[in-house]
Amino acid sequence: MGDLTRAQELGRLHREVPVRRYTSLVGHWMTGWFRTPRPAPVEPLPELAPGQLAVTFAGHATVIVRYPGLTVAFDPMLGHWIGGVRRAVAPGLAPTDLADVGLVLISHRHADHLHLPTLRRLPRTATLVVPAGAAAEVSRLGYARVIELLPGADLELRGVQVTAAATAHGAGDRAHGLSYVLRGDGPSVYLCGDSGYFSGFADLGERFAPDIAALPIGGFLPTSFRERHMSPLDALYAFEDLRARMLIPIHHGAFALSYERLDEPARWLVELARQRGVGDHVLVMAAGQTERFVAPAAGWPGLAGPAADPA
Repeated sequence: MGDLTRAQELGRLHREVPVRRYTSLVGHWMTGWFRTPRPAPVEPLPELAPGQLAVTFAGHATVIVRYPGLTVAFDPMLGHWIGGVRRAVAPGLAPTDLADVGLVLISHRHADHLHLPTLRRLPRTATLVVPAGAAAEVSRLGYARVIELLPGADLELRGVQVTAAATAHGAGDRAHGLSYVLRGDGPSVYLCGDSGYFSGFADLGERFAPDIAALPIGGFLPTSFRERHMSPLDALYAFEDLRARMLIPIHHGAFALSYERLDEPARWLVELARQRGVGDHVLVMAAGQTERFVAPAAGWPGLAGPAADPA
């Protein structure tokens, strides 16, 4: 099916599905000003054996990816406010969870993804990777190395290969950004902070077919927002295009930045995955939840339990 046909199909399907929404987004924001964020249970980080990978969802678009030799922080944002929008669920990280971060990946320059106060809390010994044009904004933070990447460029750090890829999040300087494919000693991971659905997912699927795809699912109402943010249905189509084996939804549940209700993206994704027969391939993680993954000989990145054999 061609890209145009898939986009047309997505448009038709979105018109057919009712989505629970806020009557007044401003009214919801004002109510939230007087509520402290709900606490997120923080799980101790597991030990990793060779060939294993750990993924921690910290809330919103923040993901911590741990290979045996490297901890990667993607779009770290531990703040409680985005403008006048208060966080609904506290970040699911303990201060010590960030102590060994060796690589920081930033998708784009919007404040809920490039959050300077959080970056000031991370180890300055880490390598900080940003999209082209963003280095000046972070250069005073004192990181050991700041690297700007363009789509298609890559770097290697401690046995982890990082490849930058394009997104479809708008043409402005602050919106223009990157997604990343990580390949190391364990399952491969694709990290996308913000993007509308576009043909680039299929291109990455042909080239990498990542084991795990962390894809954004929130911020899609009104409909015009889908040019820059994927809905759960868009994310499932992207997941298929990527030829990935496990979908972890991100960019949901923390900040009400659009008209769909805060819990609606995760609810709708679970329903869609069940309808499309891929429920076992979608893992909705709570803020603070960590899961280990292992890639057996067959190539499936299964969940690794406490006593699981990584071989």
